[in-house]
Amino acid sequence: MKRIQTLFIALTVAAFATAGLLLPSEAVAKPYYEGKTITVVVGLGPSSGGSTLARLLGKHMSQHIEGNPKVIIKNMPGGALLKAHNFVHAKAPKDGTVIYYGPRQPLGELIGMPGMNFKYLDFTVLGGVQVADLVNYARVDTLKGGLKNGADLVKAPLVKFGGISPRTIRVLASIIQLDMLGVKFRMVPGYRGSGKLRAAVQNSEVHMGNDAAHAYLNRVVPTMVKNSMVIPVWQIPSMNAAGQLVKSPLLPGMPSFSDVYRQVKGKAPSGIKWEGIKHLVKFGQSVQHMYFGPPGMNKDAAAAFRKAFVPAMSSAAYKADALKTVKYVPAPADHKRAREVLSANKKTPPEVVKFLSDYVAKHSKPKKKKMKK
Repeated sequence: MKRIQTLFIALTVAAFATAGLLLPSEAVAKPYYEGKTITVVVGLGPSSGGSTLARLLGKHMSQHIEGNPKVIIKNMPGGALLKAHNFVHAKAPKDGTVIYYGPRQPLGELIGMPGMNFKYLDFTVLGGVQVADLVNYARVDTLKGGLKNGADLVKAPLVKFGGISPRTIRVLASIIQLDMLGVKFRMVPGYRGSGKLRAAVQNSEVHMGNDAAHAYLNRVVPTMVKNSMVIPVWQIPSMNAAGQLVKSPLLPGMPSFSDVYRQVKGKAPSGIKWEGIKHLVKFGQSVQHMYFGPPGMNKDAAAAFRKAFVPAMSSAAYKADALKTVKYVPAPADHKRAREVLSANKKTPPEVVKFLSDYVAKHSKPKKKKMKK
């Protein structure tokens, strides 16, 4: 009799399970991001190198995050990146469906820029991306003085340097370099992304700008360099963990700013301006791009993203796609390393902080128009 009862119970359980009436264990939950869409906010224009990387990474993150969410890119340029930062900080939902990708403004934290209503470590840091170093390039035909290399910039009567803002590290480092060489220059701000700046150089609105090495090789060389419109003047190296400036392997043979300085001045660069540049490189050119979500982002969402991040950027498919799209492979830094980099500017000496703050203030003032007589 007991055997019959046991058999009856087993058959009943099987019947209910087959009919879908007996639920599986709650431990087997569906992936957090299943059926969701992640909107990645980028603080640059759609033609920028950062947006290109955001689209490339979004494709592979979608394939590696459990649940395979759809990933879309939303460009939000403005405020020297702060528009996008403040949006994600204050307005993004905390469920992980809206996050930020791209450059950041560590200089803003350091010197207290207006409009910066957050601290980077307030965000939910998800991961970082080491991108290519920077190249400064200049017009050959519109600059007087017979420009043949970076050292010749000192002969020009006036160099108009274009960029987003002197509050951004890539611009600030470059104009301090021009200053150190003794070049007469004027900063022309307001270009929201490298694509806009390239067009400005082509249209002779400015004489000089800079770009990430991969974008320079892919966008500037095939158009303006091959047409003898511009030449590279120097590269801005990155800094390794030992504090040494390291030239980009993408730019063999291209001189660094230090090389050009020695050519012009006959000695190695030094002084407070040089210290300012080195610190800008230290906390600005190390893991330049980052993913972060709003403060208090859902822990399951953050865990799912972090779990997928390094594997996505280590996959053979990503590496092949990166070589095809941007001609090099940007490297990942996990969220712990990214947090270390975000903390790096706390070690900047007070005298360097004051110099950078004063320099930004000086070059952020609107130029007074001369009154016509």
